[in-house]
Amino acid sequence: MSDAKDAGQPGEVVQNEPAMSQNDADAGQKLDGIIVQTRADLAGQDGVDPENVLAQRLSDAGMSLSDDEMAAAVARLDG
Repeated sequence: MSDAKDAGQPGEVVQNEPAMSQNDADAGQKLDGIIVQTRADLAGQDGVDPENVLAQRLSDAGMSLSDDEMAAAVARLDG
């Protein structure tokens, strides 16, 4: 939706949609970031299955891991 008050000044470029990432992360960097964020989000939450949370985050990011990679990633959540 566009509103005249959001249009800015004439000739001014207005960003009204999300910006694309300027620095594309490789798969390892994305995984690292997801693990760090998941670890922080799970801190102090008892009764939550960290593997399920991590699996959902990876799915949301369009990433898949082998069983061994997933086991290693879950182990990293504790560290």
